[in-house]
Amino acid sequence: MNEDVTQHHVKIRDLNLARQFGNLARGNDHVVRLDLCCFLIGRIVEPDFNQLSALARLDELAAEVRRASDQSTRDQVIRLGQALFEEQGFRGDTDTYYDPANCCLHSALETGRGMPITLAVVMIEVARRAGLTLHGVGAPFHFLVKYFDPEANTERFLDPFHAGREIERKALTERLRATNRGVGPNPESFLASVTKRQILQRILTNLKGAGVRKRDYFAAITATDFLLSLSPWSLEERRDRGLLCYQTGQYIEALDDLQQYHEHASGAPDADRVADFIKRVQARIAEGS
Repeated sequence: MNEDVTQHHVKIRDLNLARQFGNLARGNDHVVRLDLCCFLIGRIVEPDFNQLSALARLDELAAEVRRASDQSTRDQVIRLGQALFEEQGFRGDTDTYYDPANCCLHSALETGRGMPITLAVVMIEVARRAGLTLHGVGAPFHFLVKYFDPEANTERFLDPFHAGREIERKALTERLRATNRGVGPNPESFLASVTKRQILQRILTNLKGAGVRKRDYFAAITATDFLLSLSPWSLEERRDRGLLCYQTGQYIEALDDLQQYHEHASGAPDADRVADFIKRVQARIAEGS
């Protein structure tokens, strides 16, 4: 089968990005640069954005927070919220929530809009530069951040999507119990800190879903390549990439991924559906040979 040369080069670029991302996201959590990993993710949506400008923007925002460095931890975090949400106008995007740009750190820095997890990364990275430590919290309703307040000897939770407002722990656990209807894990388990790799995985999953909604299957494939660089053993991501490749007419790649999934996940609930797709792909390849 003939392949569009331009598309061939695009795929090579995307695979190189995924490899760079995988290398950057490896290692102990404390050495992973969350900002740089997020900027690589951003290149899936906007390949040529100015990364130096985005880094400078983070530094500028942190400079506003460092002015309160002689104050208590809580006062410094309050100053962080003031700088980002009151003075700079960062806020959750409720109008175009599922826009792929809302998954991108550089876009949030440019527009002041984003998903909860993207705004959480803004808070975490600005705080880090200002000498504060914030952690991501993968709550099921939407992503939060938290920090330890040494003066009060307690953890405090903030909602980046709603101007960084503080949410009481009791209110969070009650909401989680109501959501789970008393079934499932202890609500407290949802309030634990997540790793940077888990943050990146959640951003990529959001971006993959946004690509599918827009029928931008090439972007969804690249997001899946990034996910596989984090978890090469994930059969579900390999299956999804195969299905996405089928949508874009990349039948050889689709067949490889779907056959690997079917071979190693033969007992999965969707095994028959995947087997049908394999037959379709094989037929398409036969038609074009």
